[in-house]
Amino acid sequence: MGLAVLGGTFDPVHFGHLRSAVEVRQALGVERVKLIPVGIPAHRERPGSQPEQRLEMLRRGT
Repeated sequence: MGLAVLGGTFDPVHFGHLRSAVEVRQALGVERVKLIPVGIPAHRERPGSQPEQRLEMLRRGT
């Protein structure tokens, strides 16, 4: 049992994000992986979508 957390802009969420979560889960042997959209990324411009919209995209994608 365990939990891993992956952060990112997820703008938009795509198969690569979901595949990464599956691979992290398998590699670490954790039960769950949480994908958390960041508000303002440090390394790039603001996302076009609001955090709430990106969170909803993640909910629908998973």
